[in-house]
Amino acid sequence: MKHKPKYFYRIFIPFILVGTLGMILFNGFAYLFTKNSFEDKITKEKQESVVQTMNTLEQKLQTLDYTFNSYIHDTAYKSYIRQPLTVSQFDQYRSIHEQLNYISSFGPNQTSVDLVSLEGNWRINEKGLKQLTEQDRSEIEAAYLSLPHDSTWIKEEQQDKTIKLIKRTPFYQSKKYGVMIIDIPLKSFSNLIYQSSENSPIYIYSKDGQLLFPNSIEKDDSINQKVIKSLLNQHERTGITDINLKGTDKYKVVYSKSDYNGWLYVSKISDADLAQNMKATMISSILMSSFLLLITLIIAYVSSDYLSKPIRELQKFIPLVKKEGVKDEFELIGNSIREVLAKNQSLEDMVTSQQEQLKTLFMFHLFHGRMDGQEIQEEMQGFDYTKTWACLYVIAIQFDSLENSQYTRNDKDLLLVSTNQIVSELIDPSERLTPIVYDSETQATIFICHDTDYEQHVLEINQFGEKIQSRIKEIFNLSISIGISKPFENLTDSRTGLLQGIDSLKYRLKVGKGSIIFYESISGTYNNKQINTYFPKMLENQLFDTIKLGESEKAKEILHLLLADMYKHSPTPQELELNMMRFVNDLMGLMQVMGMDTIEVDGQKTIYQEISEMNTAEEIELFIKNKIVYPLTDMIVERTDSQFKTIADKMLYIIHHEYDTELSLESIASRLHYNKNYLSSIFKKEFNQSFSKYLSLYRFDMAKKWLKETNLSVKEISEKLQYNNSQNFIRSFQKIEGTTPGKYRDLHRDDSLFSS
Repeated sequence: MKHKPKYFYRIFIPFILVGTLGMILFNGFAYLFTKNSFEDKITKEKQESVVQTMNTLEQKLQTLDYTFNSYIHDTAYKSYIRQPLTVSQFDQYRSIHEQLNYISSFGPNQTSVDLVSLEGNWRINEKGLKQLTEQDRSEIEAAYLSLPHDSTWIKEEQQDKTIKLIKRTPFYQSKKYGVMIIDIPLKSFSNLIYQSSENSPIYIYSKDGQLLFPNSIEKDDSINQKVIKSLLNQHERTGITDINLKGTDKYKVVYSKSDYNGWLYVSKISDADLAQNMKATMISSILMSSFLLLITLIIAYVSSDYLSKPIRELQKFIPLVKKEGVKDEFELIGNSIREVLAKNQSLEDMVTSQQEQLKTLFMFHLFHGRMDGQEIQEEMQGFDYTKTWACLYVIAIQFDSLENSQYTRNDKDLLLVSTNQIVSELIDPSERLTPIVYDSETQATIFICHDTDYEQHVLEINQFGEKIQSRIKEIFNLSISIGISKPFENLTDSRTGLLQGIDSLKYRLKVGKGSIIFYESISGTYNNKQINTYFPKMLENQLFDTIKLGESEKAKEILHLLLADMYKHSPTPQELELNMMRFVNDLMGLMQVMGMDTIEVDGQKTIYQEISEMNTAEEIELFIKNKIVYPLTDMIVERTDSQFKTIADKMLYIIHHEYDTELSLESIASRLHYNKNYLSSIFKKEFNQSFSKYLSLYRFDMAKKWLKETNLSVKEISEKLQYNNSQNFIRSFQKIEGTTPGKYRDLHRDDSLFSS
């Protein structure tokens, strides 16, 4: 690079300094923001991995558990579990063995089952049928009959490669004569557990803090037992915890607790893992910074050379100018300045002829808060505005809705310009500043009051507002709402006044369209710092149940009640918007659950943007009704019959196989993952009677069967049918059959059963 003059470096060096400093600051902030975002992303991905792992594994285990429970309650199982079984009974043994193998297939790979009959004195497993020895009986009774629950998950110390599910039968009797031992190899868990990183595997602990998976943990990867116990005592089912124990590195723990068996799923994320993952980002950032710095250097050099070019050119022309009577380059500069001043005067004359445009620009600057008091005073001197007033108001006007009209959103700019002209005509210039179209939604005007009577101000503004609304209605057949700010004295507060006017317009969701709303009358709700958490959840549940049943007209009525209740109990537009977004979010969740994946909205907007831009309650109700509720109910009606039949059959199966347990509609709803009211309506629709009545009649049918075919006492029958005492059973039986259980048995008993 050849030698450059000093003025070149005076331009070049600041360029380099500013560019370098900007690069350092930019990359520093970018690294901090990227680091936090990266950590949050990794943590969230790990949390999703842990929850997904828990859900996947539990689905297998719950399916296995439920299937074996159904098998245990089967009549065939109850008949042979107490009977002796020998190798000569090959057909029965083969049937039992096939059933156990089939049910085992619902669990993880290589799941095996040992079925032990303590009364029949036999044991069936993968090795075949075996008669129990005294040692076998002693080991089984010592290991499993002392467990606190009839169905228990355990991991034995001497066999750390398997998890066992122990079921003692019968469930609801103190004397146990059957034991089912379900062995699940821990290595089968590996196929079900999503391992996103070798450095942060997922561990599983029992509700007692015992490590279940993997078999063992390397010392460097271990999680402190105090941490595990703390996580087990947490009320939250899933979460992220920062761990900073003395003598160990800092790390995060992502956990999720099972509602099914209380197991704890944990994964550790250390700072070293995060740093390793950030290494590529840091290298990329350094390389990019070096590249940008090089670009800055080149640009600075080229720009400095370009900016110094006029000075070089001026130096070339100064000698030529002298021959024409100019002393030096400074005189040349002076002549240039005088020429510029002359042109500036000409420009000012032209600007004077464009005063209205300047007034509009002045109002834009006022409403955007771009001018201080001194600048406002200087600008006002050049305009013919009133210079004195008692107070000022900002009047903000917006169209309520263009739906069901001849206009579209593309016409809104033209409509606002027309509204601006109407305001200019209806309000005398002495009572206003220049009206302007502030943005694509709002027309704004500063209204001038010359006295301090607030009630008179309200009366005058209402009169002007009604005139403007009437004229707009007459010309365009559209309704507008008007928001009025609090009174203020200084034009520097114009921006605050405009925001108050726009905030007032948000309140039309509560008062309806075509409103004139004073910020003074609603400011109490904005200043209230308390958050109203009320939400009509019961009505929402009723609406969702009605939608699930495909009853569109009833859904329409409940939707109207829900929105009305929401408007009533939401004091501020902010709270109403919050509740509305919550309701829409719940609706979206229902749509996803019910299989409706698409919804039509205008343009590129989301459903939330579409609703948040609506100005009236009627618009919101029509949108939700026509875009979500009706399409969803129509879809549901098409598949209701087959779905109802499937659900009803499942309920009927549970009743027929578990009538002698503490069965209720709530417990079935929990197992089938449906709302109990929804199941009740399906059951009544399919069988023309309530769930409780059907269950009661079925239990009485079983009672009559036992009275005729068994020696069970009335008390034993009442206990098996879940009555608190036998007297209640006798009274209910007599009410239905017209006779007592004892007399019924005498009339219908089969003497051949008891002749022996």
